[in-house]
Amino acid sequence: MEVGTRTVEDVLRQGGFTPFHRRLVLLTGFAWTFVAFEIILIGFVLPAIFAEFGLTPANNPILYFLVASATLMGSFIGSLILGRLADARGRRVVFLASILWYSVFTGLTALAWDPWSVFGFRLLAGLGLGGILVVDPSLLSEFLPPQSRGRFMVLLDFFWPIGFLLAIAFWWIFIIQGGGQWRLLFVVAAFPAFVAFLARITVPESPFYYARHGRLGEAADVLKRVTASDVQESSLSREQTIPRAPVSALFGGSLLRRSGVTVIVWIALNFSYYGLFLSLPFALPVFGAVGSDVGLLASFFIVSAFAQFPGYGVSMYLVEKWGRKRTLALFLILGGVSGYVFATASQLATLFVSLAFVSFFNLGAWGAVYPYTSELFPTQYRATGFGLAEGVGKITAIMGPVIFGALYASTGGIIAPLTAIAVVMALGGVVLAGIGPETKGQVFS
Repeated sequence: MEVGTRTVEDVLRQGGFTPFHRRLVLLTGFAWTFVAFEIILIGFVLPAIFAEFGLTPANNPILYFLVASATLMGSFIGSLILGRLADARGRRVVFLASILWYSVFTGLTALAWDPWSVFGFRLLAGLGLGGILVVDPSLLSEFLPPQSRGRFMVLLDFFWPIGFLLAIAFWWIFIIQGGGQWRLLFVVAAFPAFVAFLARITVPESPFYYARHGRLGEAADVLKRVTASDVQESSLSREQTIPRAPVSALFGGSLLRRSGVTVIVWIALNFSYYGLFLSLPFALPVFGAVGSDVGLLASFFIVSAFAQFPGYGVSMYLVEKWGRKRTLALFLILGGVSGYVFATASQLATLFVSLAFVSFFNLGAWGAVYPYTSELFPTQYRATGFGLAEGVGKITAIMGPVIFGALYASTGGIIAPLTAIAVVMALGGVVLAGIGPETKGQVFS
């Protein structure tokens, strides 16, 4: 290739997948584990928290689901602010600060003195989670070679069900066997996240970010480290040094359709996932086939967690072989169908199987949405685009558990809230299938 014409994308493509990428995937995945753990955990421990303060979920459903949504509220704010900051100031500083912030306020949750203080600490911890949710996939995508970007972006989500299983384990150890020691649980949960912060210090700034800001020497230095090959500043194209455009451009021209599709898909995913899985510890005992059997309840949780692994595996294969859009749309639609079966099930076997399929398709869709979103936006908008997706999605995610509680309170049952979740999931897939662009194979700019 001629001198001065290579892009960052060209260098990453030629360098292939290296030991640097392997370490970065593990580091990002480790943090992803604790994002899942944190978000899911509150649904497991809230009954114990309410019991300590003399309240019950059944008698205070709105307050219960409001506290359950606190982390998502903080995540919404963090996604919008920190996504934009990452585009303006660099991915790395947000990459580091987010997980440290999350670790501190997770530990401080142990000091809560009433449900509203729990709400406050969870809200603050959520700010850090919002940064992780936006910046981690953006940074990872900008280090990966294009020929393997899709599969490794999906691989990131393999760490999510590990966090789910970890939340189940902590619930069983500290709440069921430990007699409701939720304060100790949060102290213990903060430590691994702090360790992850220390490990992330070794990760450099994105070479795409450097190149887009005219800092080609620094981009070349990072690319040397990533590819373990000689990359000269003079070999990089200076056409990469374009200014960062205003966020309003996301809603005009060629980006308008992409932004609209992104928002719709992320609304469907967030509403369905958080509305369902944050409500499971509350909803499952309502089914007559489950009741108050703690062992059976734990079995449902474990089945739903393990079903997520093959969902990601199939998604990882299909996004490369079949396409991002097709995979994502199909999984959303089939997830909605499975969700409706789960909502109306009356037999124990049907509950088990339908919940497993909901987990399979919903989490497989999550695996496909990250490479899809990262490829919908050019570099100068990528973190901002993720911030938009996460932010708007989190508004709906916040409303998911709250609407679940409101529908439960007004109807006296769980069929209506579970059906609403299923319908939203399926509609998101239908809209995507109709108007979404395919991004498989397009140039990553």
